[in-house]
Amino acid sequence: MLIDDRCRAHEKSEADLGRVSPPPPIGGCEVPIVEQYLPLIQAGMRVLEVGCGAWGLIRDRCAAVGAHYEGIDTVQEYFGVKSVATRFENLAELSFADDFFDLVIGNQTMEHWNEYGCRTDWGLYQCFRVCKPGGQVLLNVPIHYHGTRLFLLGDIDKIRDLFTPFSSAVTMESWGKDSGPIAPYYAHPNYSRLKNKSAYNLDIRSVKNRPLPTGYTNKGASSGWKATYLGNPKSYVMHRLLCKLGASSTNYPVPPDQLDRLKALIREQTQASRV
Repeated sequence: MLIDDRCRAHEKSEADLGRVSPPPPIGGCEVPIVEQYLPLIQAGMRVLEVGCGAWGLIRDRCAAVGAHYEGIDTVQEYFGVKSVATRFENLAELSFADDFFDLVIGNQTMEHWNEYGCRTDWGLYQCFRVCKPGGQVLLNVPIHYHGTRLFLLGDIDKIRDLFTPFSSAVTMESWGKDSGPIAPYYAHPNYSRLKNKSAYNLDIRSVKNRPLPTGYTNKGASSGWKATYLGNPKSYVMHRLLCKLGASSTNYPVPPDQLDRLKALIREQTQASRV
C-alpha cells in the first residue's frame, strides 16, 4: 500500500494496533497479512488465536460471520489495552482438546514462544494437536528482526522442517523482503551476521494432513535471559551485552577496560534467570 513511495500500510498498522509499530516493512505488513486470513474464517468454524494480544481483528471477524473464537495469551494488557484472550495460559500447557479447531492462527508470536518457557517445536506440536485433520495452522513471523535463532538468522529451511512432520502442504510467502521503493530496514546493522540482511515478514500456512507425530516434549524449556542465551548465537548474545555497555559489537576483541564490566553483566543476567 504505497502512496508517493510512502508505506500507508505502516500508518494503518499503527492506527489499527494503537501503538508504535516497527519501521516498514516489518510493521507495515503485519495488518495486510492478517487481513488475508479473514476470508478463511467461515460460519460454524472454531478458531484459536495464539498470543492474541489486544488486537481484536480475528475475534471480530468470528463474531461477524458466526464462528466460535478462542484466544490465549499470558499477558492481560498491552499498551494499556485489555487483551482479547478468552483464556490466560501458556501455549506450553494448552488446555483445549485434540482436534478441536478448524483454524489456529498466530500473528508475530511463534518467534517468542521459546522466550516464555515453550520450546518452538513443542508450541507447534500444540497448535497441530488442537487443529482438526484438514484444518489449517496460519503463523506469521518477522525474519532478521528478533526472536530466537531460526527467526533472527532467517534459516527458512529449518523453519519449514518444523512443519513437515505435521503437514505435506506448507506454503511460505515473504512480505517486504524486496522492499523497494521503500528503503530496506536493517534491524541490526552493527551485528556482523546481519549487517547486510534486511528484516521482513514471513507468512507460513499449513494444512494438518498427517497423523500427529509422537515423541514431542517441552523438556529443556527455559525462559527470560536464559532462553535468550541458549536460543541465540553466542555472538548475538555478546552483541546485545556490548550494546548494553554502550560498546560496538564490531570491536573484537573486547577492549580490556570493558571486559570486567561485561563479565559482571553476564553474571548478573545469569543470576536473574535463575530466580
